Amino acid sequence: MKSASNMHEILAFLRQLAINNDRTWFKSHKDQYDALRSAWEQDMGRLIALVSEFDPQARGLSIKDSVYRIYRDIRFSHDKRPYKDYFSGVIGKGGRHTVQSCYYAHFGVQELMLCGGIWWPEKSILDQLRGLIDAEPEEFLAIVNHPDITSRYQWMSQSLKTMPKGFPKDHPLAQYLKMKEYLLVIHLDESYFDCEDWVERAAADLQPLKPLHDFLNYVFE
Repeated sequence: MKSASNMHEILAFLRQLAINNDRTWFKSHKDQYDALRSAWEQDMGRLIALVSEFDPQARGLSIKDSVYRIYRDIRFSHDKRPYKDYFSGVIGKGGRHTVQSCYYAHFGVQELMLCGGIWWPEKSILDQLRGLIDAEPEEFLAIVNHPDITSRYQWMSQSLKTMPKGFPKDHPLAQYLKMKEYLLVIHLDESYFDCEDWVERAAADLQPLKPLHDFLNYVFE
């Protein structure tokens, strides 16, 4: 199916927004933004539908609950730029408000990526995740070392410098137990979108993450 949006036009607009990140410029280009945003949201809706075909956690998710607003919250930030220079959305139970492992799409000036996993879980959840990995090492390694993962994804997670309490320093899964979050990412370039069916391509690239979500989200059951 043909994409509703032209990602090259979207990225060109976002580059201009990054240079002219002020309300006056944005207001004068609001019609262009609205048209591009509407087309992109149609594609996100189709991506949600395609992900829902292989992951029930995405079913029933609305576009509104998935995508983030372009407006930055600058109330407590030293960075007073009013707008983000990217479009992004979360696909999974709860959408952008989720605390669970889910899919994430980020299309922006600084970075183009597809991502999946769990972002900055609170300590009690992180402790449970580490305990789960320690208890089920074979299942976890089978998931993260599967060729469909290793051929596409790389880890993008901050880690402790030392082992967390309760685990030996020579633990065979030390690399994973030190992680503060569990995120896998594909970094993209504009050539990824040089096709009319990039949404289908993105859905296919996200599908290998489902076993990881199922594993990590066990702690929420």
